[in-house]
Amino acid sequence: MRVISGSKRGLKLFTPAEDEEIRPTLERVKESIFNLIQFDLEGKVLDLFAGTGQMGIESISRGVELAVFCDNQKESLDLVRKNIKRAGFEDRAVVKETDYKRYIRDTKEKFKIIFIDPPYERGLSQKALVELGKEDSCLRDDGLCVVECKAVEKMPESEGRLQMIDKRTYGTVCVYLYSVKESE
Repeated sequence: MRVISGSKRGLKLFTPAEDEEIRPTLERVKESIFNLIQFDLEGKVLDLFAGTGQMGIESISRGVELAVFCDNQKESLDLVRKNIKRAGFEDRAVVKETDYKRYIRDTKEKFKIIFIDPPYERGLSQKALVELGKEDSCLRDDGLCVVECKAVEKMPESEGRLQMIDKRTYGTVCVYLYSVKESE
């Protein structure tokens, strides 16, 4: 697992031990995601269900001002902190040990991009979209949600104020891109 582009291009990140339940995004999937959102990388990003932290770290490497890493698993948080330190991004990263729903509800931050990549087949992607689709959520009006899940998990065309604008399948993995619906 490595940083693909930007100021830390080629940097190898720490990976989870074999016996841990952390599942990093495959490199080819990550590269495709960043190709889709490359012109929207600005401001602040939220790496929900952070896992290894690679999505937020890749975003910082590519120029975003701040990444917030949210997870409630100790193993994930330890790995995220190690990877942030390895990249030297301590001044542009915030780690939150909390449940995704609580963070979305309580934060005052507004994010340009939110990565949603929870453990597969538990319905957490759709539950996170429900929270982010609310009018007062932490997603900016010009923001994007990037959802990674198993291809067998079906995501809605829309959820609250969110509308699916793209869907890509990579073997057994599916990536969905949502934006805020335009006002009528």
